[in-house]
Amino acid sequence: MAQSTNDPNRLITLAIHSYDRAVMLKRQLAEAGVPAVLHNVNLQEPLGSTGVRVRIHEKDLPLALKVVESETVLPRGKKQHRSMGKVLVPVDFSGYSLKACKIGFAYAKRIAGQVVVMHAFSSESHRFFLPFGSDLYGNGDQDDKTMRAAATLKMKNFKSQLEKNIMCGEVANVPFDTIISEGLPEQCVLQYAQKIDTPLIVMGTHGAHQQEHAAIGSVTAEVVDEAKFPVFTVPENMALSDLSQVRHVAFFSNLNPQDILSFDTFTRLLDINGLDISIIPVVEKRDAAYLEKATSQLMQYCTEHYTQCRFRLEPITLDDDLVALQQYMTDSHVDLIAVPNRKRNIVSRLFNPSIAHKVLFQSDVPMIVVPV
Repeated sequence: MAQSTNDPNRLITLAIHSYDRAVMLKRQLAEAGVPAVLHNVNLQEPLGSTGVRVRIHEKDLPLALKVVESETVLPRGKKQHRSMGKVLVPVDFSGYSLKACKIGFAYAKRIAGQVVVMHAFSSESHRFFLPFGSDLYGNGDQDDKTMRAAATLKMKNFKSQLEKNIMCGEVANVPFDTIISEGLPEQCVLQYAQKIDTPLIVMGTHGAHQQEHAAIGSVTAEVVDEAKFPVFTVPENMALSDLSQVRHVAFFSNLNPQDILSFDTFTRLLDINGLDISIIPVVEKRDAAYLEKATSQLMQYCTEHYTQCRFRLEPITLDDDLVALQQYMTDSHVDLIAVPNRKRNIVSRLFNPSIAHKVLFQSDVPMIVVPV
């Protein structure tokens, strides 16, 4: 017998782990009163199995996520608690770098965390790869020591500017450190984000006036593609100065269970009380019955579990230039775009840019990208 359209007992994937980690998570969920099952386990050689799915009933998702967040699950019963949140803000000392800092510092204050302001410079040996799209890396006559000295001086001045802004109340007063790293900027950002287990990466971008073909060289685009952490993009002409000012969110959805997980991550990043959330389906051509069922399930889950928000469905047709989306965002006063992002191979990134890429380079509305 087929499941009903809105069956709260349907199974959804909570996480995908190695066998050891999946068994540990299943045990922790059971202790919290959440039954779980493991799928894709190699019963012949369970200890060597990879890609084990930990599945739970949809109605248990809120409690299960609290269990997942309480600690990192490691094999053999070891526990590794998440460190105090360190928000990572990569900068190139431009005007929108300061905007990114304002957002990052404000968020860190809300979670009682800290900020790491990071600058990565690309040496002569790396310069032909994917550097920042600015003149900060354009002088091929500088040797590495000179470049590091210049970067150090710029960071010192930038830190002084931040401290003045904190004193004036223009930037939230939270502890912060600065770091300078040498290498491909996007790789430096990704590696350091992994090292500190950051809750959020905040990065500036040129916004709507930057051409789509320049996306290949954008550090922000590269980080959005590869990050295992949420990324908040700050356009140069963004109107917001604090995430608390967000009132209307456009949430893109592929109408699958993974989007529920990404939406829950998004709701923990923002104060969602009183938010208007428009769900915009982004799906391949499927039969009408499937779309109706998937839409109904997602909408019912959201309205039942997030009663402090107002949800509506916006079936907008997305063309290549996002004209309809741009018009909708203007008419509906959208403050923030939320995008669940899946890793894509290099061919698809070059010839079929994702929604995240298109929004990143064609809009002045900030975007939060949640990896799934």
